[in-house]
Amino acid sequence: MYLKISTMKIISLIFVAVLCCFSQVFAQGGSVDEAPLRMSLFEFTGGVQQPFGDMGALYGTNYNIGLGYAYKAKSNILLGANFSFLFGNNVNEPHNILVGLRTSSGGIVGPEGDFVTVLIQERGYIAGFSVGKIWPIFGPNPNSGLVAKFGVKYFEHRTWIETRQDDMPHMEGDYRKGYDRKRAGIATYQFVGYQHFSNNRYANFYVGFEIYQGFTTDYRTYNFDEMRYTDGDYLDILVGFKVAWVIPVYKQYTKEFFYN
Repeated sequence: MYLKISTMKIISLIFVAVLCCFSQVFAQGGSVDEAPLRMSLFEFTGGVQQPFGDMGALYGTNYNIGLGYAYKAKSNILLGANFSFLFGNNVNEPHNILVGLRTSSGGIVGPEGDFVTVLIQERGYIAGFSVGKIWPIFGPNPNSGLVAKFGVKYFEHRTWIETRQDDMPHMEGDYRKGYDRKRAGIATYQFVGYQHFSNNRYANFYVGFEIYQGFTTDYRTYNFDEMRYTDGDYLDILVGFKVAWVIPVYKQYTKEFFYN
């Protein structure tokens, strides 16, 4: 069995790391176009991902949005923490989910005897830490260039089931958990791309490709639709493209010119 970790513990660790890094950022100033600087980086991220491995059997292409923080050292080393929310409509073989509740025509009948509309989607999140480095081999200044990151994350995903009717007791509470195929565990993370800081602070971003390898396990003991107990370990892989808008915070000295 892979290690199960509390969601609140992950979020608390990220929060503490952000506070510790932020308290150090104002120790040094300078000009972004002249030398590498210490910075606090607040990130707003988005991307598209394709599942592979065991996760690829459950879902197709998904999307993610998230928030992050990174501390950039004068050496261009990056220490970061982030949270990403996963979502998508591409659930493989959705007709097999809730199969025990479907009629011969494939519909689901509600308590009042009418057919109900059921949405079956993917949901999940990834949260954790990363370390990276910027190599200023191209870009407008010594703070921009090729960037690579490696990290360890907490990775969770499930099949999200939602009805348009309020009263569906056989698909609510603990009953819903019997269909959602929740998995979670530790994931390793790699990213390579381009980091850009403009000389005037107006355009700051990074783009690139990322890979997650999730070592997950079942969080539900029984799948109702398959009528079997579950206790498996899985390799869930996500490969995707990521873009982030970055708000840098740093001291910048004013350039002064003196004339005789």
